[in-house]
Amino acid sequence: MTDDKVTLAMTIPLDSDGFLRRECPTCERDFKWRPSEGEAKAVESANDAGYFCPYCGVQAPVDAWLTSAQVALAQNIVAREVIGPMVSKIGRYEAPDELGPLTEADDMTLVVFSCHPSEPLKVLDDWHKPAYCLICGKVSA
Repeated sequence: MTDDKVTLAMTIPLDSDGFLRRECPTCERDFKWRPSEGEAKAVESANDAGYFCPYCGVQAPVDAWLTSAQVALAQNIVAREVIGPMVSKIGRYEAPDELGPLTEADDMTLVVFSCHPSEPLKVLDDWHKPAYCLICGKVSA
């Protein structure tokens, strides 16, 4: 048995302030956070259970925050670059059309937390309730 590995890359754009769009796996609202080196490592060491949603306050694992568009792009790349070539060796396979690159708007309102000021985030412009801190889950003032 061989240890075959496939490495794929995709680009996820940042807004002009360096924020990355994310989506809560629970309430499915978009927000933005500043990405860290090696996104799986929390900047200020998020608790082992993951990050908190700024809207609903529900905690989820570090790897659970991709947006629907980011997931669709990743699935498209895998279908075209991995599954397609493998299946084509044994039969006919029609790969999906290539999706265009993701874009990022300069939208949303900045929120800075007194508990973790080095971990600001952006929430939807029409969100007028307090936000939960990404790291500790405390409500903003």
